[in-house]
Amino acid sequence: MSIVWIDMLSDDTSAAAGPSARIIDDPRVRHFHDPEKRAGKAIAESLGSEDAVAWDTYLFYASGSEWTDGPPAPIDWVHQLPSSWADPARFHTGDDLVEELHKAMKSLTGPQP
Repeated sequence: MSIVWIDMLSDDTSAAAGPSARIIDDPRVRHFHDPEKRAGKAIAESLGSEDAVAWDTYLFYASGSEWTDGPPAPIDWVHQLPSSWADPARFHTGDDLVEELHKAMKSLTGPQP
């Protein structure tokens, strides 16, 4: 799992990302700071927008997917973006967001024994 911290709000900085990153302290998780929004722009483009930045976006990829010249197309995604470019059917917040994230994860991992 990769988490990309993007400077979108005035308080978003590398220093601010550090404490948040420590909340998700797991050896399987890689954290990246992207102050130039490169990943966010590339991800937005992979989702169909030429001039947006994806942030507060949760992307799910098929096993073995690799980011080469650009990000692969996700097999599922959910967002918290009020932007007009992002699919409104994929907009979720609060408990609804948690439920949608669980559904997406279950669809990737299958039923648990």
